Amino acid sequence: KSGTGCSYMKQLWNLKDCKKVNDYIKFLCELGTDNIEKEQHITKLWHCLCELLLYEQEQSGLNNNYYNLVIYSILMSISNNAGYTNLYLKEVLFNSNANNRNMYFVWNQFKPRSLKKLVSFDKETRLLCDELYERSYSGFSEELKEYFVKIPLSERNKNLVLIFTIQFLEDMHAPTRTVKERAKALIDSGKDVLIINTAEQYTTDGYMLVYNLFEGEVLEKYNNISQVDIGEYKVPFLQIPDNLPIQYRMQVLAQIINKVKPYYILSVGTGSILADLCGNIVPCASMALAFSTLPKTKNKMKILGRKLSEEERQLYTEEDIIESRFTFELKPQKKKFSRKKAGLPEDKFMLVVVGIRLEFEITKDFMDVLSKACQAGCYVIFAGVMDNYKRLMQDYPFVSENSSFIGYCDDILALMEICDLYINPDRLGGGFSIIEAFAKGKPGVYLNRGDVYTAGGEDFAVGSFDDMLKQILKYKGDKDYYNQMSVIAKKRAELMTSSKEAIADIDHQICQRIEDNYW
Repeated sequence: KSGTGCSYMKQLWNLKDCKKVNDYIKFLCELGTDNIEKEQHITKLWHCLCELLLYEQEQSGLNNNYYNLVIYSILMSISNNAGYTNLYLKEVLFNSNANNRNMYFVWNQFKPRSLKKLVSFDKETRLLCDELYERSYSGFSEELKEYFVKIPLSERNKNLVLIFTIQFLEDMHAPTRTVKERAKALIDSGKDVLIINTAEQYTTDGYMLVYNLFEGEVLEKYNNISQVDIGEYKVPFLQIPDNLPIQYRMQVLAQIINKVKPYYILSVGTGSILADLCGNIVPCASMALAFSTLPKTKNKMKILGRKLSEEERQLYTEEDIIESRFTFELKPQKKKFSRKKAGLPEDKFMLVVVGIRLEFEITKDFMDVLSKACQAGCYVIFAGVMDNYKRLMQDYPFVSENSSFIGYCDDILALMEICDLYINPDRLGGGFSIIEAFAKGKPGVYLNRGDVYTAGGEDFAVGSFDDMLKQILKYKGDKDYYNQMSVIAKKRAELMTSSKEAIADIDHQICQRIEDNYW
């Protein structure tokens, strides 16, 4: 029947000799609605078919690049084998027809795949992804070198900072709040600020065939505005149209930079090739949103949201790293929740797990911890995006009977008020939510790595999942210890929400480096 898995398999078989890229695009779009990677018995059939088709290609001596990209991208999505991921990347890298835009598109497609663990990565995968970015940057640099005329320090406005962001959405979007917070803190310290949304997040410019396409969200309402409200300030703002090819966006940015002559650019969000290119006109400092790690950038100044370890200090001797404190501006609490009205048990020790990628971040090890905690009298609230909640609960009956999934919560502070303890899986993000818990005096338990660890600090970190369970039970059973850690949590929240001082320090470090080392 049309629209069934067998129909799609037949379509793929019939595409073997096709040379029309639009036919492949249509097939991938339709296949993406079938979610073949979700059902194990279906993925096995697809795996066999794709392997058979690759073998036939090899035996016939054909080398249809379009076809290879489709098959490799399906295989890397349904298998737990980094080899297929690498074959897809090599097909792009060694394709004579692939240009700068194609390589940047593919590099962007692998950002969410890495973050959500949708495909397997190994050391070679990361090297291949780095090669994609390097080639893309080199190609654009050669193509656009006429714009790389450095504006001397003496001609630049020492009070003006351009903030580049790869995505700008609503206030519920944590990266957007981060951009606004940095802008406000700079203005509070006496700077003028212009925010530019380069709209590069998962850009489809330079599209190449890939199963399960990721597209960045761009809000059209920002296309025709010249300022955004940030607190009491009206801040100049520009959104670059996302339908413009990268080289045309660069031309627009070069014109703006040469007109306003900023002292420097602050790039917020890892992997902005436009920020890297503009760093050839005025100095640019880059800050990743996963602030516990260094940003992916060609710019010299890299901002890290923590102190370097001694080991890292030895490793990064050639890098110009600005050590800082990544701070947060929390959304004001507007609601008041109660367990009774929400139908939650009033006598249970309530754990809370928050995240917009929980489906991909919650592992068996973490669920085992929650299962044992629930057997010991705890209850778990899952808040955020977790499409697999019901399926997951089938394997963990104790958690199923002692948990609720409440979906996305737009008032996390109100949620934290009715919970007892913040628990974090092994993941990269989550910095905002731990500080929201701390602000309400709720302690946390997390592993000693990632953004939550960087934001929350050493006092609440553990070294393993076994230690995590022990710590949960200690909080549950020792009231005095809980109250003591609650005080420490509140003090940490105060420190991590004092943005003005932290951003002023970053600005000072950047300006000092510009005067001493740059131009």
